[in-house]
Amino acid sequence: MADKLLVRAGDVIDVQLTSETVVIEGADRRHVEPGHITNRMRLFVKLTDGTEQKFDFEDTELGVRETQRVVIVRGQGKGKLDRGPYNIVLFNVSSGECGEFENGLRAFLGHKPFFGPLWKAAVISIAVAVIFWLISNFETRHGEGGTGSMWLAVMFAFLTYPVWWWLCRTWDRITERMRYRAAKKKFLSEMSARANTYAVTAPPAGQPETSQGSPA
Repeated sequence: MADKLLVRAGDVIDVQLTSETVVIEGADRRHVEPGHITNRMRLFVKLTDGTEQKFDFEDTELGVRETQRVVIVRGQGKGKLDRGPYNIVLFNVSSGECGEFENGLRAFLGHKPFFGPLWKAAVISIAVAVIFWLISNFETRHGEGGTGSMWLAVMFAFLTYPVWWWLCRTWDRITERMRYRAAKKKFLSEMSARANTYAVTAPPAGQPETSQGSPA
């Protein structure tokens, strides 16, 4: 089930920037991995429907200041995957810039094949076994192969299964990478066009908000 897309737009009324150093320690209090600095940006936004809401972002280089208009694109899981909203793209429509969140993009646009490489390899191996049996039994032994041809076919399929599994896994990785790049390009283009509609309706400073509420 695809995640729900959440789009919010409004004017920034406050910006808070913080950073912290994260260090992971083991049981003996020795560092498991080097520490890294996490930068956080919290935006307080007056949405186009008049309500106020805060949004938190991690490790973004997009600059935002008060009075600028932003569009926040987030995703949220459904059903058993119902988790808190995660950031996908942040548009600063006042400056014409945007910040992407790769983890959020992959979570929203990610796709898993209905049949994984294990199942694909199993189906191919069975097909190979049938073809091998037909050739061995009817072409080589003229229909008198008996159980010998059958066991040879099963053994051949068993021995070639790891090869098919590796090929299917490699194929899935290549095609999924290509699919994701195409889906990402299309998605960002659509969201950019959608964000631009809010830039057009942005009111002058000091003027009341007149644009329509942001879609969910």
